[in-house]
Amino acid sequence: MATPDEPTSRPPQPPPDPGPPERRRRAGTALIVEDFRSVRRWLVVLGLAAIVATAVAIYALLRADDSESRSADKQRVAVLERTLNRRTDALDKRLNKTSSSSETNRIERRLRNTGEESDVAKLDRRLRRVENDLTDAVGGAANAGKGLVGVQRRLDRIERRIRALRRR
Repeated sequence: MATPDEPTSRPPQPPPDPGPPERRRRAGTALIVEDFRSVRRWLVVLGLAAIVATAVAIYALLRADDSESRSADKQRVAVLERTLNRRTDALDKRLNKTSSSSETNRIERRLRNTGEESDVAKLDRRLRRVENDLTDAVGGAANAGKGLVGVQRRLDRIERRIRALRRR
């Protein structure tokens, strides 16, 4: 066995020459640039995929809204048709009940008994008189307002004269 003081049987060899430092730098820089280009390519691919996915999602939403609104419109139309049919049937029933000649005759008699044309003419004359009286009252109120303005002016003049006399 060899002792720690004895030299080893093989002489130590220098580490392998990695080459000139410039060559190592160039190789490292080239790898970094290539990695950067590769990452950039993938980012462009992912960006395009995101844009396409967004466009597909928007298209799907628009189609879903159209189909939902169409089905909702069809439902509304159906509900409105049913309601209209019910109302039409109810009106037909009421019309059939009241269309008898006895009902019509009774309504005509009641209308004849309730008023004559002369009553309507009397009411029309009274209404015209009230309208004329109202027009006269409005005109009188306007004239009274003008008179009040004149009185107010006179009072203002008198007050000014009184103040002037007090100052003397």
